[in-house]
Amino acid sequence: MKKALLSLLLAIACMPMAIGQNKSGQLVTTDTTVCSKFLWTVDSVEYTNDTVVLYQKPGDTTNTTYVLNLTMLDRNYDTVNVREISGNCVVFWNHKTWTEEGTFLDTITPARGCDTIVRVNITLNNADTTHETVTACDRYIFHGDTLTTSGTYTHVDTATATTDCHAYVVDLTIVNSFLDTANTVVRDIEGGCRVQWLGTTYTFGDTNEVFYGIGTTTVGGCDSLMAIRITSFTGVQHDTSFVESCGLYRWTVNNIAYTEDGVYTVTDTTSTCIENRHLALTIVDNHDTVTVTACEDYTYSFDARSGSGPRDHGYYNASGIYDTDENGDTLYSTHFYTGCKTYHTLDLTILTPEHREHPEVIDTTVCDAFVLSFGTAHTFTESVDTTLIRSLRTQKNCYDTIVHLDITVKHKSYKDYNITACDSYLWPFTNETYTTTTTQTITLDSIQNAEGCDSIGRLNLTINYTPEVTIEGNWHLNPDSTNIATLSAVDNAADHNTYKWFKNNESTPFSTAKDVTLTINGNTDVHLETTSNKGCTANNWITVTCHVGIDEVETLNVNLYPNPASRYLNVESSEGLSQIVIYNTLGQQVIVRNDINAAATQLDLGALATGHYTMQILTGNGTKATRTFIVNK
Repeated sequence: MKKALLSLLLAIACMPMAIGQNKSGQLVTTDTTVCSKFLWTVDSVEYTNDTVVLYQKPGDTTNTTYVLNLTMLDRNYDTVNVREISGNCVVFWNHKTWTEEGTFLDTITPARGCDTIVRVNITLNNADTTHETVTACDRYIFHGDTLTTSGTYTHVDTATATTDCHAYVVDLTIVNSFLDTANTVVRDIEGGCRVQWLGTTYTFGDTNEVFYGIGTTTVGGCDSLMAIRITSFTGVQHDTSFVESCGLYRWTVNNIAYTEDGVYTVTDTTSTCIENRHLALTIVDNHDTVTVTACEDYTYSFDARSGSGPRDHGYYNASGIYDTDENGDTLYSTHFYTGCKTYHTLDLTILTPEHREHPEVIDTTVCDAFVLSFGTAHTFTESVDTTLIRSLRTQKNCYDTIVHLDITVKHKSYKDYNITACDSYLWPFTNETYTTTTTQTITLDSIQNAEGCDSIGRLNLTINYTPEVTIEGNWHLNPDSTNIATLSAVDNAADHNTYKWFKNNESTPFSTAKDVTLTINGNTDVHLETTSNKGCTANNWITVTCHVGIDEVETLNVNLYPNPASRYLNVESSEGLSQIVIYNTLGQQVIVRNDINAAATQLDLGALATGHYTMQILTGNGTKATRTFIVNK
């Protein structure tokens, strides 16, 4: 509709309309797009919706018509979530500083278009959090707030925008104190005619009275006001007296005289509570007779409760009835606690010891030691010819047992095996191989000495080690080069080793120096014998070669072991192995391996005879090296 009306006005004006404000005779147009509202200065009216307005000013003789073509744009609404991750409890967004968590309204003015109303959700990331669990009675003060209900509460400190904030979180359980208006019934269930409640003791005279006290709840430990009412006492009170008396004791409770030990009871039912009175009585006899049978002699001592007397014991060596000791003193003792005096009579029988011969004489020969269990254990480590007596003294037995010993003790002998070996040693007695210096001991059951006892073998072993030696130098000579090979023995022995160089299995060394030169006219076997100052010898072999029909430019790091080899030879290279070809001293191929493709391999030399061989190694990228080795079967 607005476009149709505008088209009509433009037709009236008989001219095209431009954007903005144009004058065309008697027609002035304003074409604009605004946000929210527009105040047209022509008619001083504020418009808030899309509209087309025609207006002529009163009294205007120019017959000018003003046209307003207004397009109103709406504001946008949006939500944004802003999370602070710096740990400072402050957010900078839309040129503003936010220091509190929550949802806020803000306005964004874009480069083009109308303002946008934004709902900002602010989340602050606390730099530190203190979390605690609290159980409180009735209420709890949490950073100035009084909390009266259970729950989880959070408080965040944000002193300034640039200060690290700290969050305090509490899981709170509120336990309410209470007043127990109902009486708690308390009964005497343990006996004794009394009860205890909240630290106070009540007796049978308090029956049916009500008492109040501060107790605690089962959960939370909050004080509570409680009341009790004692209904009855059903227990029995016990009162026990422990008495020791001389001869007899008259108990005042029942006025009865007792002359024997025992526990006596009287029940008193005259009071509200039943009461049992107990007497634990010990009577100290005025006279004591002891009947004893002893061997040879006897010392009479009074019991542990005895205190003092003219004599507290007596010594006797003859049978009889005694009421005095050997000094004529009367036998009596005074009780330590009661002071009671007890007179003693000893009826004594003295036995005379018998002499019993052991049924056999022990005559034997042993190795190292002989142990005899005769009353107590006796150990003999040397030969003896003697008699042992075992005495037995009891009330029923009184005798001496005699045993005759003729013991011959022979001793084991020791055989020392002082061995010095290179690298390792197999001791046949233990069938173990030792690789370090050691001392071992073993009983040699199969080797007896002249006295018929086992021998003890002692191995005193010293292990020395074979030198670690390699041969370095140029021993692969091309046809167009000199026929002189330069060789060196390389080790770490600091000149403590001796060297012997041999060629072509000759028995006489051609040099004893560490570094040698060798003139050859063809392939030559070289043997280096290196001996340490401890007598251990290492052997190395190489073959000094002339041209064998292969490229011998060597750039590989190759390791061969063991060399010499008897059956199997290990070949390793950090650059990988592709092909291995082995030649004998005539230049003939004896082994070819084209399928390796690995950093290490093992060669089976079972088909090769004892002798010297040359190996050509080839990597996957074509690099070659030549090595020599010896097969020794």
